[in-house]
Amino acid sequence: MNNEIDKRDKIGIYILLIIFAVLAASAFTYYMLNPSTIVPMDTKELVVTQMEFTTLSDSDIIILHVTNPETKPLTVATVKINGYTQNKITGDSIHGLTFEPGDLGTITIEQNWIAGNNYTVDLFTPDGHLLGSYTDTA
Repeated sequence: MNNEIDKRDKIGIYILLIIFAVLAASAFTYYMLNPSTIVPMDTKELVVTQMEFTTLSDSDIIILHVTNPETKPLTVATVKINGYTQNKITGDSIHGLTFEPGDLGTITIEQNWIAGNNYTVDLFTPDGHLLGSYTDTA
């Protein structure tokens, strides 16, 4: 009688293993025929690599050195320093404040600054997305 129980247990285990193998093979086949697609987020980033504080023609200016690592052009529409929108900004790109993929360039901001103070610059797209932020001490 013990042999019959042992045989039934073994047969049950074999059946479970076969069912598991069939399910695993089915799942693998489904995955291979219908792979998951990872949709990248629409990120936009203009990297500020350096901030310079200088004076030209009796005007204090801040110069941002930027690079566009993205695969699409990026346009800076708004610049804020310490939370305040700046009106006197220019870019050295041939397209003004639009930087093509891989572009290195500068953004010049006419802004009074005081040596020893921290300044945080935030760059925004025309639709209000933050492109980049950088903090440095004058």
